[in-house]
Amino acid sequence: MAVTQKKGSFRRNVIATFLVISVISLGVTGFISLQFVDLIGGFTTAQSSDALATQIERNIKIAAEQNADVIQQKLESAEGLVKAIAEECESLFDSASTYLPRANIYYDYFFEYGAAGTYPADTHYEERYGINVSWNYSSWYAPETDSSDYMTYYAANQDAIERVSNLDFMFQYAHLQLPEFRWLYVGFENDLWINYPGSDVGGSDTDRAAEPWFPTGDEFYQEIRAGSGSMVFYGPYLDPIDNVLLMSIGRAVYDDSDTLLGIVAGDISIESIRTKILDVQVLETGYAALITESGDILAHPDVDDEVYERYDTQFARLPTLQEFEVDGTTSALTPVEINQILAGTTGIIEFSKDNEDYILAHTPVGVGGYICIIIVPVDEVQAAIPLLEANIQAANLQATTFILMITAAGILIAGAVAILVANQITGPLQYLMELATRNVSAMIRKDSLDTTDLQVDASYMDKDDEIGELARAFQGMLDSIKEDESE
Repeated sequence: MAVTQKKGSFRRNVIATFLVISVISLGVTGFISLQFVDLIGGFTTAQSSDALATQIERNIKIAAEQNADVIQQKLESAEGLVKAIAEECESLFDSASTYLPRANIYYDYFFEYGAAGTYPADTHYEERYGINVSWNYSSWYAPETDSSDYMTYYAANQDAIERVSNLDFMFQYAHLQLPEFRWLYVGFENDLWINYPGSDVGGSDTDRAAEPWFPTGDEFYQEIRAGSGSMVFYGPYLDPIDNVLLMSIGRAVYDDSDTLLGIVAGDISIESIRTKILDVQVLETGYAALITESGDILAHPDVDDEVYERYDTQFARLPTLQEFEVDGTTSALTPVEINQILAGTTGIIEFSKDNEDYILAHTPVGVGGYICIIIVPVDEVQAAIPLLEANIQAANLQATTFILMITAAGILIAGAVAILVANQITGPLQYLMELATRNVSAMIRKDSLDTTDLQVDASYMDKDDEIGELARAFQGMLDSIKEDESE
């Protein structure tokens, strides 16, 4: 029994040794792998969170740029159409021009007060304008004329009025291409005014007598004229015809002797631009705004429509950005930050108001001196970060579980391999020891040796390793015993 116990101990020692080596190596490898996963996971979480926050800020900046591009494209389209009309107007006043006037030309008064004279057949009430208009014809106006004497003025200025009548088709085309145009017009230095769509400009005869309108005296006319042929963006200002806040795009026009004729311009309602800006939503509560290069607000969700509807009547000026981005009763933006916004560059500013942090992205529109702004709460910008971190942690947990499972499976496999190896090593040894025991027992009892006990299993002797050598040596010993017994 003692010998058998030793055999068993050797086998257990082999298995135990193999398992210890395997567990240590696999355990160390697993531990290092877990530490590596934890390190990489933490690094990835930090880097990914920072990258996500940076990307979201970049996206807000891109959103501001895209909004600015939309406004810029509208303004550039308007600029191109007005420029084409101005060039056509100058060609009509070229001494070599062979223009033919339109068959019908209309005085503005009769669009609204039609009983006393002629007006286009398509004249109709347009709710957007609040007056009667014609989309097929322009109207002409001159201060200090009325429904009783306008023909006298027409006779004196017939050449200019008839030449400009040819622009009706270009006016109509420009409006179809860009419906944001509220008015298109030609103003002359003698205050002759050609207006599209055709409509009443001067009001009733009583109004014309009491308060005649002289276009050349208005600031928008003077600013466009001062551009000396370059395109000028002017505004916002109150439309003198129907009290709507407008921006004007135009340039001075000249005849072929470089004599100033007047201006050609188009007006775009601030309302049409405000709508585009106010419809923008960023994340949950983020919003867009549009300001002038002096900081006046053209569009902001907190500025009531009434401010623009009553501009220059109840309100003497447009509100500024500082007045609506406030923290309590003071501006949430410092003078340095305001200057940064108005500098005409693209950038990001972080500021606080009402105990909440915000990100402000600003970018110039590119034309007209306008600046587009996007404002988003920081909490909304960072809202996606916890989800990202949770996803990364879940991935790290999966990796950790996988490593532990692989390590456990490795230990089980190592145990099976240890048993297999131990059997391969101790099996032949146990066989030889049992064979030797039987022979020794027979010799002690002086019994005849069993033939099978004097022959080592051929499968062991055929091995080309230490077991084979031991089996063959053992067979040699048995052969000697067999010879002694036969003697």
